[in-house]
Amino acid sequence: MILIVPFIIVLYNGQYLWALILLFIAGVTDGLDGFLARQYGWYSWFGSVADPVADKLLLIASYVVLGLLDHIPIALTYLVVGRDAMIFLGATFYWLVVGQFEGRPTLLGKTCTFIMIMQGLLVLMSLALFPLPELLLQAGNVLVAILCVVSGGQYIYMGVTELKSVKTERR
Repeated sequence: MILIVPFIIVLYNGQYLWALILLFIAGVTDGLDGFLARQYGWYSWFGSVADPVADKLLLIASYVVLGLLDHIPIALTYLVVGRDAMIFLGATFYWLVVGQFEGRPTLLGKTCTFIMIMQGLLVLMSLALFPLPELLLQAGNVLVAILCVVSGGQYIYMGVTELKSVKTERR
């Protein structure tokens, strides 16, 4: 989480290699943190919430800055931010109405996040190291857009279904 602000600064200032390095460090430390937590049973409620939130903030920040700098279509930025905002607002609404919430990412949702990360890395690599074929980058953008819409729809469906079942149980 501590790397989000420096990452945004170097990315916005066009220091793409440093942005790529910071993203790599964030990924390695996040993986190490997860490994140690599983290995030694170092679990906490705060960690279970803060870790995925930090990951999402870094991912969203990268898409916002890349979109503002016109390295990805701004419409893709809106889709990525909109999907995650919708998931967050839906989870918050569910928590307010039902009183408890257990986040259950779906395989489609995890796939979407993975592809979003890979696309962000490809764009950064293309800017920092060597230009990648434009067709590859455009295909990645299209894939991210499709997965955002489909997985977002899946989460909406799941949320509405779950709320209906809770409403039925309370009768």
